[in-house]
Amino acid sequence: MFHKKIIILSLLFTGIIPPLYAEKVILKNGKTIEGKILERTDKYIKIDLWDIPITYYLSDIDSIDGQKIVQPSTKEKKPVAESKPLEENKIPLKEKIPSLPIVPKEKLSLGELKEAQECLQRGTNFFKDRKYKEAAFEFENALKINPKLTEAYLGLGYVSDSSKNYDEAIGYFNKALEISPNYVEAYMGLAYVFNNAGNYDEAIKYYQKVLTIRKDYLEAYNGLGFIYASLGKNKEAIDYFKEALKIDREFAPAYSSLGVLYLSLGQDIEAKDNFLKAKEILEKNKDTEGVKAVEEYLKKLP
Repeated sequence: MFHKKIIILSLLFTGIIPPLYAEKVILKNGKTIEGKILERTDKYIKIDLWDIPITYYLSDIDSIDGQKIVQPSTKEKKPVAESKPLEENKIPLKEKIPSLPIVPKEKLSLGELKEAQECLQRGTNFFKDRKYKEAAFEFENALKINPKLTEAYLGLGYVSDSSKNYDEAIGYFNKALEISPNYVEAYMGLAYVFNNAGNYDEAIKYYQKVLTIRKDYLEAYNGLGFIYASLGKNKEAIDYFKEALKIDREFAPAYSSLGVLYLSLGQDIEAKDNFLKAKEILEKNKDTEGVKAVEEYLKKLP
């Protein structure tokens, strides 16, 4: 189904594939960290480690991309996952939907229903290929035929999110909820877009809303784990990842997420165990890209 593909594509993809442009950071304890540096000051760097921003102090770093770091020895905190400022990117929950030339009909023919579904499928395929303009065109065409097609609003929400039009994305997800008040995938969309906007309080609220409707929604537990890891609340993050695994012992994203979190905390044995389990499941599912990414991280572990 469309919504499942989008959620898995959005969460699992970012949870497994390492950054395309990575800097190599070598710590004084010999550990090598590879990721995209998000921020650098005269005291610390913040590096994206599989979508979790981790802070490392310069006093603990030997070199960055081969350049030695000269820093007076001081007692600093151990690296922890940091959050984005909540107020800086906070956005209101509101609707902002471009007007679509939709003429509602009382009853749709089987041919019209089929045509709308075909537009939806084409839009989904374009979205998977990251052709967002074409995807939006197909989703809008689907709504011109069937204005109550909630999956099309969901698709437009993710298209808007992909270009950081967060208000617009929220509007589309809310429109889907107007049509179907318990549409759990729309709540997942809201959680996802608020997370991307750095408004973790709202994201947590919507993930929790999902779990009140469906207690076994694995991606909601995984999303909450990522948020709490980003906030530096590592115990809560680990609990949520493990909660997902209580529901499904074959849920690879939770194992890979735990591997990343343990790696950031310097708990190499726990990281290795979880990466190996993720690799085993990914191999079983014939996810070659996922396996390759996990293997790259395993190479860095003792």
